[in-house]
Amino acid sequence: MRLTLTQAMLDALDRAVDKPDWLIAEVERMKTSGEPYELSLGPEQSTALEELCAMNIRFDETGLVRPEHQPLEDLSNLVMDNY
Repeated sequence: MRLTLTQAMLDALDRAVDKPDWLIAEVERMKTSGEPYELSLGPEQSTALEELCAMNIRFDETGLVRPEHQPLEDLSNLVMDNY
């Protein structure tokens, strides 16, 4: 799978906690290579990325995704739509 990330998605991934080493390296690579931010993923990496996004998304008291976490929700949906 090959995904094109937005700047907001890249920033959200950079702030996410509990990233695996391969994703830390990919975020650094994308930050230094510039746009477009392209990420190639195998099946296991795709699953791990979607789970990481889900673990880092926070909701407000009404059950909606907090605006600052929307890029992670968008990335999670992008992974699922391309799986």
